[in-house]
Amino acid sequence: MTERTKFVFDPIAPHYDRCNHLFSFGLDRRWREALVRAACPQLNEDVLDICTGTGDVVFDVLRYSPARKVTGIDLSEPMIHLAQEKQILLGSRKWMRQARLCWKTADIMSAGLADGGYDLATCAFGIRNIADRSKAFHELNRLLRPNGRLAILEFSLPSNPLVRLVYRFYLQILMPVFGRAVTGRRDALRYLSKSIVHWHTSVDFRQELSAAGFNEIRSKALTLGIVTLWLARKDDQRPYGS
Repeated sequence: MTERTKFVFDPIAPHYDRCNHLFSFGLDRRWREALVRAACPQLNEDVLDICTGTGDVVFDVLRYSPARKVTGIDLSEPMIHLAQEKQILLGSRKWMRQARLCWKTADIMSAGLADGGYDLATCAFGIRNIADRSKAFHELNRLLRPNGRLAILEFSLPSNPLVRLVYRFYLQILMPVFGRAVTGRRDALRYLSKSIVHWHTSVDFRQELSAAGFNEIRSKALTLGIVTLWLARKDDQRPYGS
């Protein structure tokens, strides 16, 4: 899955932001803002964003919270390069002042970061692409400080049958066609649409988080259930796997 993920995302990196905005009709910005506001990063906290892509969540942490220290990691080197370029372009913004950003090309399953280095970990629309989520959550548990928080945005399917039918048609038929027009590659968008359906129907995310040593697990449906926001806290009374 790791090599497959790189195969999917590396070639579309230059089109990634445009695809996000177009295919979500601009709602991706609101979803990321909702993630940051719900996670509530504080001034002196260290924030880690995994599967960071071109760094949109990292920049939204700076834009919508007082946190200044943020690390973004992603498996795709082209994505990290684009995030660094974006940092330069946004450098004059008021909310970028005193920002302490770190970018790293890394796999969250073996990130090579220090134990207990972060107060908050975030992820937007990347967790379903991780090959071994149990191992990734083990790493996140290790990386978070006592009472550390986890905030995850992921696609889901609406509970309303009619809305779900329309949305699945969009995902499985229209989005790959539009994706080819935008990126020149239909396979990448087809993979993404299939992964959303598989995620919703085959993954018990609450159970996975609990088994990985997280508690206070909450979820909130956004935009008719197209996206779900998950919040959890590191359970310091129960080590991972117990």
